[in-house]
Amino acid sequence: MPLLSQQTLRRLLALATLTLLSATLALAQEPASTIGSKPAAASEDNWTFAQSFGSPKRKLFVATKAHPKLRHGCHVQSFTLDQIVCRDDLAVIHTYKRENVAAVILAGDSELRARVFIGANAALGAAIWGTIVLAPVCPPCAAATAFGAFVAFAVGGVTGYTDDVPDRLLYLAPGQPRRPSYG
Repeated sequence: MPLLSQQTLRRLLALATLTLLSATLALAQEPASTIGSKPAAASEDNWTFAQSFGSPKRKLFVATKAHPKLRHGCHVQSFTLDQIVCRDDLAVIHTYKRENVAAVILAGDSELRARVFIGANAALGAAIWGTIVLAPVCPPCAAATAFGAFVAFAVGGVTGYTDDVPDRLLYLAPGQPRRPSYG
């Protein structure tokens, strides 16, 4: 005796499809982010403007005047009028004096998007393999892994289709040229 009838399974699959489709459309309708668009009042002192984005939850990049093309990853510990104290990805603390900083850049989301895309495709491959292996032994298990493959395919597709948020230049030291390497 089957656990669920064919009609119930079709309804559940249709409901899941409609849910994923509506969620995708809802996310596609979000307005563009205003982070990094500088208000007129902040145009004279963009160091103060950059301070407003300096929190441990956000990743910043710091370019120094000594090596302006090299970006240093920065999880902000403190951001004062004189310096930025950062923890890098290896938990090493670095201090950057304001007079030595060429640029402060707010990191975009391209790295996260790449990780999600690769992970979803790996899960898709594993689910397809699981479906093939389980089909002769346990058809309900194969149906569950086939649904998992569908979800992984949808997540990978949505991640690959969406636009990434680029890096944004928050602070540029006076006298520094605006280079493409800054963001």
